[in-house]
Amino acid sequence: MKKLLVCLLLAGAAKCTLAQDCGSYFAFQIGLKFELTSYDKKDKPAALLKYQILDFKPVNGGTSLVFSNETYDAKGSLLAKGESAGKCIGGNYYTDVRNISSDLIPKAANLTMSITGDPLMYPAKLAAGDKLKDASFTIKSALESGMTLMTINATLTGREVAGTETVETPAGTFECVKIRYTLNVRMMGNRTLTGFEYLAKGIGVVKSEQFDAKGRKQSSLLLTKLEQ
Repeated sequence: MKKLLVCLLLAGAAKCTLAQDCGSYFAFQIGLKFELTSYDKKDKPAALLKYQILDFKPVNGGTSLVFSNETYDAKGSLLAKGESAGKCIGGNYYTDVRNISSDLIPKAANLTMSITGDPLMYPAKLAAGDKLKDASFTIKSALESGMTLMTINATLTGREVAGTETVETPAGTFECVKIRYTLNVRMMGNRTLTGFEYLAKGIGVVKSEQFDAKGRKQSSLLLTKLEQ
């Protein structure tokens, strides 16, 4: 199992406490870089997501984790870049990053994508059978001029810890908590997917998969690079 040093010797007690209070299931090491590759239903690379932990900041009685994100298409062209955040409040971790299906990611370099809505919440402790809070969000694809081309409304329901599982990735092998959920997408009709995400301590999501009503895989996400 890949081991991560969550609390750096010179990082300070506050940052160590943050990682402990949030259950250590997400990356709390400044400078940590990781890449996730998104695959389509045929297991062909559809996009590459790059993240880097930038800083910790106090926010509303808790602490905010700031990280940069970049999205590239299968040919390596930059599609979007920006900053995202995760918050640790009352021992719970909230993130505005959603592991969405690869077919919901814009595929053209002249498009931008924004995601707004409820943050995903993860309790400090996760055990089989635990129920997690539902979330709703909206994905908008627009031209650089600001003109909206497509709006997708989605909800994540039935989030539940299904157990634990060992997951092998190109970046290492991890002991993970497995979370099951239902993704309902409204875009020119309704679409329902069953998804699973796998969380490793000190990193976060290292794998996710989504299946249609017939059990056919529609997309997946896998940790393919990790730099400490």
